[in-house]
Amino acid sequence: MIPIFSASKVKTLDAQEIEMEGITSFQLMQRASSALYNKLTELLAKRETSTVVILASGGNNGGDALCVGDLLYCNRRDGFQTRPQKHLDIVIFYIKISDRQTDDFAQAYANVKNIIQIDEISTVDDIERMRTYLQRENLCVVDGLLGSGINRVVKKDSFLGNVIDFVNAERREVSMLVSIDLPSGLMGEDRELSDPNRSIIRADQTICLQYPKMSTLMPESERYVGDMTWVDFDMKLMKEGSGDVGTMLQLSDFDIKRRPKHGHKGTFGKGLFVAGSQEMPGACMLGSKAAMRGGLGMLYVFTHKDVKPYLINYLPEAICKTYDKVDFDSLDSLSQLLAMTDAVAIGPGLSTSDGAKTLVEMVITAASENTLLLDADALNIVASNHLLEKLPSSTIITPHPAEFQRLFGKCANRIEMIDRQMEMAKKYNIIIVLKGAYTTISDGNTLFFNSTGNSGMATAGSGDVLTGIILSLLSQGYEPYEAAKLGVFLHGKAGDEAAKKRGEHAVIASDMIEHLRISE
Repeated sequence: MIPIFSASKVKTLDAQEIEMEGITSFQLMQRASSALYNKLTELLAKRETSTVVILASGGNNGGDALCVGDLLYCNRRDGFQTRPQKHLDIVIFYIKISDRQTDDFAQAYANVKNIIQIDEISTVDDIERMRTYLQRENLCVVDGLLGSGINRVVKKDSFLGNVIDFVNAERREVSMLVSIDLPSGLMGEDRELSDPNRSIIRADQTICLQYPKMSTLMPESERYVGDMTWVDFDMKLMKEGSGDVGTMLQLSDFDIKRRPKHGHKGTFGKGLFVAGSQEMPGACMLGSKAAMRGGLGMLYVFTHKDVKPYLINYLPEAICKTYDKVDFDSLDSLSQLLAMTDAVAIGPGLSTSDGAKTLVEMVITAASENTLLLDADALNIVASNHLLEKLPSSTIITPHPAEFQRLFGKCANRIEMIDRQMEMAKKYNIIIVLKGAYTTISDGNTLFFNSTGNSGMATAGSGDVLTGIILSLLSQGYEPYEAAKLGVFLHGKAGDEAAKKRGEHAVIASDMIEHLRISE
């Protein structure tokens, strides 16, 4: 697992790491800078770069940037063997916000001042001197102005705000801007991005130290963060600790159930999928096939009679039960299916008609704990009919942001939405999967971020595929929270494999099904 820490926790862990290892804070800075240097040189190797402009202020983030500049100039790793890089022009702008400097920044400054050109920018009028460098061709800008420890916004009318806005405006579009840990001006857990009077660096690449910061995972931050990655500089306490914000999932976090050699259809579970309508048969078909690919033994589908011809042609392995209208007979048929299956998912393509409402209410009433998943139209029915309190314990719901806000009210940003996700999951004793890039999964006590997936998955039917995968895992006996986490991870991984083959622009939902793998 990859722990996600708050900015305040990172500061505490830094101090504890230094004490535990018996090293100086500058030695830790050098270790971090070495990891940053390695990643930066990877990025530089992919493009022709002739000039690196380093922006540093007087804090430890600026110290990191100066150490990276030192390593770039000397082309050395971990303090061994120096060899000047004659082909790379390195320029440092020291953005002097105040007379204060951290001790580590001062030491880093002393190490580079005699070997690399440093231009001090201390007034608004000085900023103009940066223009010539920012407009060079084959340019990389390294942003080391501010780190994750800031706790207030950078106002546009401030000196630093003027610097940031100038850099954003003047650098050539073809240049590359790399931010260390966070784009300067972005806070670690930023809740104020709607403020138009603040300045934030717009990076192409953000290299986080050790692990991602929460703000780098938020959709509102993407225009500042660009592509995000993180580098390991062996922070032992972070590696051994639990994130106070949450945890990012990896495949190694899951215990995939063994499939016994002598198992049969019943061994691997029976799932029930209540989905589809005359107008929307595709959701039923996609979710059903995803459930079968997910490894369950038998899938029963309860759908409108007009969907059946499409479904049996698309997925002959499914057992299709139908209704024409929702009446006593159809409800009796659904009741029998509920009694003979291990888990049920309801909602995709169902519509929000009175009949659909009756089906949703019946499934909620009849389902037992640990066996129910609600998605799409079922969520809209729950929202409009105030059914949240009737959900069985450990019900999984999988809303996208608009559905989430219909259920739980408007939110100003994704961080507020995540706060409410945890609050509502705890209040109703359910599991909430809040979909999006870095989908979050919570039971109200813990929070998990997904690490898989790509923009190609933002396509019609993708959520139906996810519903099918989680239904399959529930049917096979995975605990609901584990089924939700694993289902989200596998769904994203399938999308990543599909994107490798077709490119993100060309991915459609059925591609994810074809690339679904439950184990390596």
